[in-house]
Amino acid sequence: MTLKHGHDVVIVTKRFDKSHDSQDFKIYPLSVLEDYLPQSIEKYIEAVKWYSLQYDFLAKTTFAKLLKKELPDIVHLHNFQFLTFSLVREAHKRGIPMCISIYDYWHFCPKAMLLRSDNSFCIDAHGVQCLQCLPKQFQLIQKPLLKMRRHLFDRVFKMIDYFIVLSEHSAGVLKGYGITANKIRVIPLTLPIEYQNTETQEIERLPENSILFAGWLNDRKGVHIAIEAMPIILNAFPDARLYVIGGRAKFADEYERRFEAFIKENDLIDKVVFLGHQSPEIVKTYLQKTSVLIIPEQYENMSPLIMIEAMILGKPIVASNLGGIPEYIKGGETGLLANAYSPEEFAEQIVTLLKDKIFAKRLGENAQKMILRRNNNDSIWQLTEGLYKDMLL
Repeated sequence: MTLKHGHDVVIVTKRFDKSHDSQDFKIYPLSVLEDYLPQSIEKYIEAVKWYSLQYDFLAKTTFAKLLKKELPDIVHLHNFQFLTFSLVREAHKRGIPMCISIYDYWHFCPKAMLLRSDNSFCIDAHGVQCLQCLPKQFQLIQKPLLKMRRHLFDRVFKMIDYFIVLSEHSAGVLKGYGITANKIRVIPLTLPIEYQNTETQEIERLPENSILFAGWLNDRKGVHIAIEAMPIILNAFPDARLYVIGGRAKFADEYERRFEAFIKENDLIDKVVFLGHQSPEIVKTYLQKTSVLIIPEQYENMSPLIMIEAMILGKPIVASNLGGIPEYIKGGETGLLANAYSPEEFAEQIVTLLKDKIFAKRLGENAQKMILRRNNNDSIWQLTEGLYKDMLL
């Protein structure tokens, strides 16, 4: 799309395992400190970076050379936490305009959720008070890191020209944090390229009443809600199955133990099928083959990618009534909404869709029409190009 519009793109990312060649743009993998450390230490270095130590000499040095070589007009930052703010400082030093796309609330909260332990929305943002929400095993190092976090992050935010968010709700969150409205732009996600064709992968034959969850196995994605809804769903549909696609999250062992215990206690071992991390093509196929997608987000998410993917395919959705989700899911029109923390409500809404296939189909069709109109690639490109022009003024 960038070549079509007359722009050259250079992608900078962490090192990856497989070769990624592209005729459309250059890809530069940057080394980071963790690449040269034992795996037993790597995750702790990542944790320290995640909390606040946003500096990596290796990434900084290589990125500085790339900026000198490529001379970009604009730097557009995405999920770059482990490359660190070193990149921002290098671009700022050279006077290069920068924008950043915000996909969750990591920039304001070390748990990325802005959610207190009582499920209320956190308006305090990051600081020492975050200790009450974080894993206990890191408390010795968490306090000093959290003490410096906001000061460090706010200094870097002053170097950023624009913040891009995915929903009006998230724009309000950033304003509440203190970022001025004229530095915030709402630009939805583009439609995934792999959803432009209708090819499917070979998978097992699925039961007629099948439910899909896709996301990391951590508390903010809420897989436990999907699992806890299953006993109720099974009362109405004994053949129902929950398929779980998602990789294990770092430091989520205790969370996993809790939902695994629930599965054993409620005899759900053959009713909940864990598929692990899967390719986008396999996720797409399960979306096409299952009856309902469940999105039990536990925090005020902007607009989950899996929601957009399901809407493109006309898949009926039951999602949390939180954050930017209601800007897409209009209850009874383009999907169904449920209390984020109520397995009972999720179960009730899913049973409604499994009982009334005509209603479910209509919701999916309405969702498909809406998303193809709202997240049209050309209109999103116009918004993005308009932002870039403003940055170069």
